[in-house]
Amino acid sequence: MGFRPFVFHLAVELGLTGWVRNTPAGVEQELQGTAAALEQFDQRLHQELPPLAAISQLEQHDLPEQPAESGFVILPSSTGKHEAQIAPDTALCADCLRELFDPADRRYQHPFITCTNCGPRWTIVTGTPYDRPLTTMAEFPLCPACRAEYQNPANRRFHAQPIACPACGPRLSLIPEHPQPLAQALELLRQGQVVAIKGLGGFHLAVDACNDRAVALLRQRKQRDEKPFAVMVPDLAAARQLAELTALEERLLAGPEAPIVIVRRSPGDTIPNRTADSGHLPQIAALVAPGSGWIGLLLAYTPLHQLLFQDSGLIALVMTSANASDQPMVCTDDEAVLQLAGIADAVLTHNRPIQIRTDDSVMRVFQGKPLFYRRSRGYVPRPIGLPFDCGQLLAVGAELKNTICLTRGNQAFVSQHIGDLKNEATLDTFQQTISHLSQIMEIRPDRVVCDLHPDYLSTRHAEVLGLPVVQAQHHHAHMAACMAENGLEGDVIGVIFDGTGIGSDGTVWGGEFLVGGYAEGQRAGHLKPVRLPGGDAAAREPWRMVLAWLYQPYGDDVWRLPGLPTLNMAEKQVFQAMLERGLQSPLTSSAGRLFDAAACLLGAVSSNRFDGQAGMALEALAETARTAAVLPPVGVLTATAGPFQLDGAPLLRGLAEGLRFGVDTAELALGFHQAIAAAVLEGCGILRRSRGFDRVVLSGGVFQNRLLTEMVYNYLPKAGFTVYSHRLVPPNDGCIALGQAAVAAHHA
Repeated sequence: MGFRPFVFHLAVELGLTGWVRNTPAGVEQELQGTAAALEQFDQRLHQELPPLAAISQLEQHDLPEQPAESGFVILPSSTGKHEAQIAPDTALCADCLRELFDPADRRYQHPFITCTNCGPRWTIVTGTPYDRPLTTMAEFPLCPACRAEYQNPANRRFHAQPIACPACGPRLSLIPEHPQPLAQALELLRQGQVVAIKGLGGFHLAVDACNDRAVALLRQRKQRDEKPFAVMVPDLAAARQLAELTALEERLLAGPEAPIVIVRRSPGDTIPNRTADSGHLPQIAALVAPGSGWIGLLLAYTPLHQLLFQDSGLIALVMTSANASDQPMVCTDDEAVLQLAGIADAVLTHNRPIQIRTDDSVMRVFQGKPLFYRRSRGYVPRPIGLPFDCGQLLAVGAELKNTICLTRGNQAFVSQHIGDLKNEATLDTFQQTISHLSQIMEIRPDRVVCDLHPDYLSTRHAEVLGLPVVQAQHHHAHMAACMAENGLEGDVIGVIFDGTGIGSDGTVWGGEFLVGGYAEGQRAGHLKPVRLPGGDAAAREPWRMVLAWLYQPYGDDVWRLPGLPTLNMAEKQVFQAMLERGLQSPLTSSAGRLFDAAACLLGAVSSNRFDGQAGMALEALAETARTAAVLPPVGVLTATAGPFQLDGAPLLRGLAEGLRFGVDTAELALGFHQAIAAAVLEGCGILRRSRGFDRVVLSGGVFQNRLLTEMVYNYLPKAGFTVYSHRLVPPNDGCIALGQAAVAAHHA
């Protein structure tokens, strides 16, 4: 990351003698000079750090004078006990971008141009200390010109492990083979075909984002009917034409992490036609993000991505993870050929191996700060500081949106996004990630923590490791994760709204009010449990949840409600038995399933083809409303002993009655959001009166709903509550591993 050259130049400038070197424990330096020069060095060390460098801890000691010392040198790296940290992969820097398009530069149009300030790190490292022989660049010996740069402390590429040039570096190739791989890939994209492109942590599937037929073709082949695609553009100028960007959104897009940022679309979604062959302003295809006022944007963050836009006529590309349905993102040529057959027309690849697959990070801005939806490339493996010591433990996370977490003292290393642990391929990636992260960080866990659910593949993995196992309830882990990243101690109210998680009573939870801290999260309130007709099928078919919530108040008339299918008498009797006798219908308190029911009633969705689709559609509908319909509040059921309950049936009946009287569906959707936010306030008020707590943490995938979360943030502080949300990990199940680690650290 350019830290040692920075120290070298600073020391020489200030007339200091001594040395600097990498060690497995961090950077070690010895400096000698006047008191004034040493003090100035200390100040500038913090103020002028290179772009990728960060000082997490600094120890200083006085040393005896070294009379024979002269000059300042960079010593070779030492070996020993490892406590160092590897930098994340980083977007192409401005200096390398300038050289990439400079015909006079020897790396002109080199797809792998990099320096100490940018390029691959985490995805190519194979061991520590971080030196070239322990990266996937080891198989590319440096040519004399590159070696001279690598060995020159005054050069920007001094000890930049991934550097190379056209003479000695990796090379592009195309499958099927073609003598001009990049030119041919661009021609295929212009023709509306699908090209798989190898990036830093895996392959993307790319099509021309302005070509309606190409986007439709990609959806058809990938069997991805409605989930939004991310769009890559070359620079901020193009991004500004597509979206109404805030200053923070621009900083995130153009920052070294280069995540996908979910931003509000501009009217028309037009961007300048850089081919200048007409006055036409191309539009992003409607199928990129159907029915949404938002779009996921990212800038071209590698030199290869930049070359895709140079004089190609392409001005925006769909870039979505290259994988078959429910499989991990592919990261090798063999995987690409095998898994993408029938999806990609060609594969643009190269011969620099990817050590660990790492997907793009996804975030949006909420309340003036970044909010992760997926924490991955650009951020992993940065540690998250904790307000307590965890020792060394492994947390294996949840089943959906899985991440794992390894701890070392008060540092938590949360892995990149792994995916849903539903098949052997994703389980292999999960196991590889544990092995890689523990090897690189040299963490040897003495405990493992997992979910209560006995059938999760992560739980089964934990049980065969031969380590003491700690179990953490799913929603308690959510609460603990939000507390940990906010540095909270003591007791709080945890409002945890998500789709599913097994509770301590064996039922399916998901609309929870917990009280407590890291050691214990007591269930103090929840949504009223209803049946989950058909189990997991109810998450895919939201009409089943309409039936579950409204069968009791409506009886057989429930089948006349909007969104319910036409069934014969025998089929209706089957569902009646499910609801009355619980056949294949476990109880659930899921807030996610309540949102599903509302979305179905209002015609926002007919099915959930991807996780959270109904909630997203309901939010999008509500955002189009000018005013909110007034709806019955969520019913509050209190008991002298045990948790209070919030009954969603009156609210859903209000939606049904509103439809009967012709109330606008968008107004009803907005009213539904307001009613849920008011119910959160009501529940927190009950707990403050009974427990005295006024700090509230919000977690769970439902709080990815920007509209709902902003309403909660509006209601609770006005009532005297202090509200905390996620900033360093997602509110969805991507935070579970961090929360599990926090729970295990306080386990007796």
